[in-house]
Amino acid sequence: QSCCAHHGKYVNTWMHSGMVQVDKVKMSKSLNNFFTIKDVLDVYDSESVRYFLISGHYRSQLNYSIDNLDAAKTALTRLYQAISELDTDMNYIPQTDNNYIKRYDLVMADDFNTPEAIAILFELAHIVNRKKQAKEDCMIEVNTLMFLAKRLGLLYQNVGDFFKGTAENSQQIDKLVKQREQARSDKNWVLADQIRDQLAVDGIEILDGT
Repeated sequence: QSCCAHHGKYVNTWMHSGMVQVDKVKMSKSLNNFFTIKDVLDVYDSESVRYFLISGHYRSQLNYSIDNLDAAKTALTRLYQAISELDTDMNYIPQTDNNYIKRYDLVMADDFNTPEAIAILFELAHIVNRKKQAKEDCMIEVNTLMFLAKRLGLLYQNVGDFFKGTAENSQQIDKLVKQREQARSDKNWVLADQIRDQLAVDGIEILDGT
């Protein structure tokens, strides 16, 4: 009917996506667990939300929860940490024999497999981190990482802007650090670990001395 009404092809591709769940319960107005993207963006930055949305296959059920969004933000932070302190080529064009590009194209051609595509990003990030630590040249890997990430709409921000936008303000960080120090002094290890994990979500890593 649509083809006849509009005198042409209706769509080129049908994609049946999974349903959205909230804490493993179907999202529904009748259950009063309905929210909009605007509601989410009031709490989380758009790039972390994008990462969360593509971290699962589009046909799988998407489970919205604070834990899952926090995990997405933490994972994205790890990617930004990998490219930090490095000069990247925004106009980089990879060689045609680049193995990572080939693998990326294969998994994306396999029913838009974004989780596998993201796994390739983290494989590159791991190599970049290892080479940075060994003070080896890693520009091919970091530029390939940037090239592929931007295809997914990731890593498009300046590194400094990302960390500035996702971290708590310095007073709040100082307050949490002091609370954790007191918790460790009181041997309240559960609270100390909770505060450490909360800081890690915002990209703040706590290294305890021995």
